[in-house]
Amino acid sequence: MMASEQNEALRALVDLSKARSTQQHRLSVGTRAPILRLQGTEIAQRREQFQDLIGGAASELDRSTLLPVKSRYCLLVTDAEGVVLESYAPDGVESDFQRSGLAVGGIWNEKLAGTNGISVALTAGRVLTVSGDDHFYRCFSRFACSSAPLTDAQNNLIGSVTLVGAVGRRPDEIGLCEQTLHRATRQFQTRLFRNFHSDKMTARLMSRDPETRRCFETLVACDDRGAVVFSLPLWRDNARPAQHQNLVGRHLSDLHDLEISLRGPARVPPRRYFVNAAAPHVPARLNKTGPLAGFTYQGATLPKLIDRARKLAAYRVPLLICSETGGDSRDFAKAIIADLGLISPTGVTVDVSSPNAAETVADALEAMRFLGDYPVDRVSPTLVLQNIERLSRPTQTRLKQFLEDDDRANGDRFNEDRALVLFTSDQPWEQLQENDHLQPDLLYLIGQSVLDLPPLRQREVADIIRAHLAHDRADPPQVSDQAMTLLCDYEWPGNQREMRAVLREALICGNGTMINVTDLPDRIRNRPTTSKRDLARHSLRDALNSADWNVTKAAQLLGVSRATINRWIASEGLQRPE
Repeated sequence: MMASEQNEALRALVDLSKARSTQQHRLSVGTRAPILRLQGTEIAQRREQFQDLIGGAASELDRSTLLPVKSRYCLLVTDAEGVVLESYAPDGVESDFQRSGLAVGGIWNEKLAGTNGISVALTAGRVLTVSGDDHFYRCFSRFACSSAPLTDAQNNLIGSVTLVGAVGRRPDEIGLCEQTLHRATRQFQTRLFRNFHSDKMTARLMSRDPETRRCFETLVACDDRGAVVFSLPLWRDNARPAQHQNLVGRHLSDLHDLEISLRGPARVPPRRYFVNAAAPHVPARLNKTGPLAGFTYQGATLPKLIDRARKLAAYRVPLLICSETGGDSRDFAKAIIADLGLISPTGVTVDVSSPNAAETVADALEAMRFLGDYPVDRVSPTLVLQNIERLSRPTQTRLKQFLEDDDRANGDRFNEDRALVLFTSDQPWEQLQENDHLQPDLLYLIGQSVLDLPPLRQREVADIIRAHLAHDRADPPQVSDQAMTLLCDYEWPGNQREMRAVLREALICGNGTMINVTDLPDRIRNRPTTSKRDLARHSLRDALNSADWNVTKAAQLLGVSRATINRWIASEGLQRPE
């Protein structure tokens, strides 16, 4: 709703309220002290009833949160009938507010107080400001009252919260007051919702209208397996976004058009586990078009590592994926998750070297722990922690506790609801052991299973280069034989990151269709080397003899692919001895 439409709607509410005040309630605008106050006994009873309704959500209405610093505002909390239960005013101006009835026990319903911010907000059910002459009584024209209704976990009206200031406030200051109240009442209702559904899994569902950019939020409570049993929209008007309709009975994993943020119960219940004694299903053959397939043709030890990774990840064993600087440990972790079909709304990836990583990691671990207690059917939680070698000390302690708890809960059993935790590092395993940054007991909890990815120089560099150049290109550029020889013989200390940068430079500085020797950087073009490929070819006959001419075994001995061995055999004219 645009600002002009909001102003028109507020104008209509005020006009209707003033008409009722005169015609129905028979009030007179000139009355000097119209506010009546209840006695202490009745106030105490109403406070007790209100406290029963709000439970532990009183912190959202705390004056230190709602009152601006060094302000001259009065904060009021009322029940659903407009009776003030709490009143806070700055030192030195309490008496000024109290003389106007802005004190505990004051009755601000429309029947007695006429048109005012509290009564209009309670009637309209939304945040608004009644200012100056919009009040029915002239004695209140010097005030501007921003008020918001308070509703419980089932959207029942239980009271209001109001900030009262001088009428001369600037529009941006009034807007800030309304935003503060809107945020506080939303958090208040969320807390009540989670308390009310403390025995269930709860979640916040969010969507955004692509045209107006307006954000819509709905709170839902789910059963143990993730089916929605209750929903509560957090907007006040009559908007009906399609994504938020008919949620009850649907499963969280079916809500593809919504951003889902899971939350745990307000009170932690006994831990519950759903352990599947059967073994997970791991397809015998790797999907040739899947995300891991791109690693298989790169040779070295990768085929063996891929096979191990698929089995271990299927059993939800924590994996540490190491590589040298500039390696592809992150891409390998993503490929494992995708290959096993574990991509879900509950997946979390955190770079521990990023700002605020400690807080983000803590939230992620809490989410994984909660999903272990309250698993969502057909949705497997995954956590990827990148640059694990840069964990802060407090975060290391928190992670160690999580891994120890997870190990005690699951042990060696296969649990389909257990979170798959993957760690990546730009340091090889041997270097991680030599460094003292990670606590030793944590290092071996993280490294329960270690996958040390081979550096680029040990892989099939030519195939990797061709695949990279062909990615997302209908007509990929070619590489001359001389340039490919230099690229394959280079040591690549920066691994994949350096290779991508070199190819980009060559394409930009060359003609864009063929990478020639002259297009390569000086460090590659002018580097005197002995061809690694020539050295490998000299060992070819020895490898074949050692493997009894088993091409697969010979490829493993030399760290190249089977196809490469066959090409070398043909180019060298070798024949199997009789």
